[in-house]
Amino acid sequence: MSRASVALGLGGGVLALLLLAAPLGAALAGLWSARQTRADLMASLSAPPPPVRPLLAPGLAIAAADRAAVARSLATMIRGRAASAGVLVEALAPASSPSGIVALRIRLSGQEKAVIAMLDGIERGTPLVRFRSWRATALADGGVRIEGEMVAAWR
Repeated sequence: MSRASVALGLGGGVLALLLLAAPLGAALAGLWSARQTRADLMASLSAPPPPVRPLLAPGLAIAAADRAAVARSLATMIRGRAASAGVLVEALAPASSPSGIVALRIRLSGQEKAVIAMLDGIERGTPLVRFRSWRATALADGGVRIEGEMVAAWR
């Protein structure tokens, strides 16, 4: 072996080291990132689940044994408020709704101010009751007819 061949071998090794240093660094950084991601996922899987938050604040849902009891309670409340406001309940019937929610189809009529005040009182009060859909129709002598579906949560 001559000095020239040793120098050529050392030069080639240094050149190979320089060419492979950047890809080696990127591969090691990717490996570290994958290990960190795996550790984070394992920690999140072994952690206790977060507490389930209720959809409504306590006291806003109607407490009853079943959907029929909730529908009766809601219908009684609407009829009572309508009677005290001087609003006529033309129709009140259960409607289909998802689990945990009760829906009633309603048709009310009366003087505009009385109907609006009654519905405002229902929607602002407790239990939480909202219109899913509604339509207002003007009647003679300042009257209004409201048709729609009211929904309330129950537990």
